[in-house]
Amino acid sequence: MISKLFTVRFLTLCLTLAFLAGASQTVLPKSQADDPMGMLTVTGMVKVNGKPAATGDIVASGSLVETAAKSSGVVSLGKLGRVEATAETKMTLRYGDNNIGVLLDAGIVKVNTGEGVTATIKRNG
Repeated sequence: MISKLFTVRFLTLCLTLAFLAGASQTVLPKSQADDPMGMLTVTGMVKVNGKPAATGDIVASGSLVETAAKSSGVVSLGKLGRVEATAETKMTLRYGDNNIGVLLDAGIVKVNTGEGVTATIKRNG
């Protein structure tokens, strides 16, 4: 009788834990680690959204990146690829699921994409 009671309680505990584990995955948001992040490498003077930036800063999608004379900035996007803003460049960078978009106000950008990633560069104006 005691072993039957123990077995029932043990199975109830296991089923409860399995239910809670499954429910927590549906309620919690997707991990930010799965999202691409723009890691910046700076040479010279670079601004992001009007503020001075440094190597290691994160460039969010939709950010305005500006480089000064004799300066450059490279935004590494993990599996998506990388975007390099050469000297005297002003661009808005957008990135997401398998795409990179650059709206270029001035200057020159170089884009390298990962496999299956599309890139679009549009000159503003």
